[in-house]
Order: sequence, then C-alpha cells, then structure tokens
Amino acid sequence: MEKPSGCGIFGLIIATLVLGSFLLQNPVALIIALLVVVAIIFVVRDNNRRKQAMFVDNMEACANIIEDMTSGKEPELSVGMALQKGEKLIYVMPMVALTEYESSGSSFSGVNAGVSLPLFGDVRGNVGGMGGQFVKNPEVLTQVDYGQAVFTNQRIVFSGAKMVRDWDLSKTVSLEPGANGLNVKIAVSNRERTSGLQALNVFAFGPGYPAGYVFTLFDDGEAEAKKWAKGVAKQLRDAVASERAKVAPKAIEPK
Repeated sequence: MEKPSGCGIFGLIIATLVLGSFLLQNPVALIIALLVVVAIIFVVRDNNRRKQAMFVDNMEACANIIEDMTSGKEPELSVGMALQKGEKLIYVMPMVALTEYESSGSSFSGVNAGVSLPLFGDVRGNVGGMGGQFVKNPEVLTQVDYGQAVFTNQRIVFSGAKMVRDWDLSKTVSLEPGANGLNVKIAVSNRERTSGLQALNVFAFGPGYPAGYVFTLFDDGEAEAKKWAKGVAKQLRDAVASERAKVAPKAIEPK
C-alpha cells in the first residue's frame, strides 16, 4: 500500500481546515455533523456487540455438538458413501473447505545490469539492460474445493465438486486442529503434501473438533477420546461464562 505523498497530506489538511471553518460558521451543520458522528459510533459499537454475542453463542453450540459426538448416536445426515468393515460414522459436516499448499505463481527478481553514462547536463543514459530471473513464490495454504467431510472411527473423507480426499487415520503422521477448531491440518504417510479442512466462517462448527476427536478415538481409545472431548467442551463453556459475566448487569449490593 502506497504512503500518501506530501501534496496529498497538505491537501487533506487544507480540506479539514475548510470543513472545520464551514461548520463553525454554520451551527446547524455542526450539530448535524456531531449527530452523524455519534450515530456512526453507536452503530459500530452495537455491531461489535452483536458479533461478540454471536461468537459466544457459537462457542456454546460447539460445546453441545462435541458432547453429542461422544454419545454414540449415529449422525442423521446421509453420507452417500460405503463404510468399511468395522467402520462407524461419528460426524458429518455438510459444507467445508478443502485446503492444500499451493504456489501463487512466480515473481521476477531483477537488477539493472547496464552502465549509466552522462549525456549532457544532468541527463544520463543507460547502456545494457535488465538482468534477473523468475522465482517461484512460496506455497501458502489455499482453499481449493468445497464439499462434505465425513468423520469415522477409521478415517476422514472429503468429497467436493472437484476433488476427493481420504485420510486414513492409520497412516496419519500428524493432525493439528487450529484455534477454536476452525481448521485442521493433516499429514499422512502416503501423501507428500500436508492438506486439511477449514470452516467457511468463524461462526461455524469447525472441522478441527471432530478431527481431533476421531484421531484421539483411533489412537488412544474411546475412554481417552471422551476425556478429550469433555475437556474441550469445558474450556468452551468456561469461556462462554467468562464473556457473559463481562456484559451481565452487576447486582447492587444493599448498604
């Protein structure tokens, strides 16, 4: 992003002074401007409070869903795929993003390979040209497809419009849920690149929660998985209680 030039800053100062002078000479316009500013501040603060309240409600909903996963009840959504022998359906996420590391292309890195020679006065000319090379940009985690994710006691399966990914838990090298469970990165031994899943918005139940649960279930057993889920649900409920206590009206103690 370009920094404002000296002329731009000077013009902004002049415009501010002119506007200020106009408002001081017109009390009605000044009052209207102040009311508009107050209204904008009120709307922004109210919008922030609403978003925070939605986020807190979402944390409570996530805690409920995590606890439901440990109940042993089959998900009501149809998965549209055949389960393997001994495979049990744990959770179905109808819409989620598939993420993979991809390069955004190449950039040209160059230097002036020419020689600058004086021509006349302060004018100079360059002899030669530009030398350099194209360098591939670093790979970044990118959303590459959207679709359904199915979590079972044996694997995690993504089925999208363009791609299908099947992460076998027996071949999982590492599984890293992100903050608030909104995403998860999965590395498996039969695939060179790390890929994963990501929620479509911050108010959704993220794939990190069911992924962490099924991974613990496969690796450590049902008792440890339930313990993990119970701990995560408690952390979410504690955070909800803390946030709601901040905005709750304080009781007036009797004198």
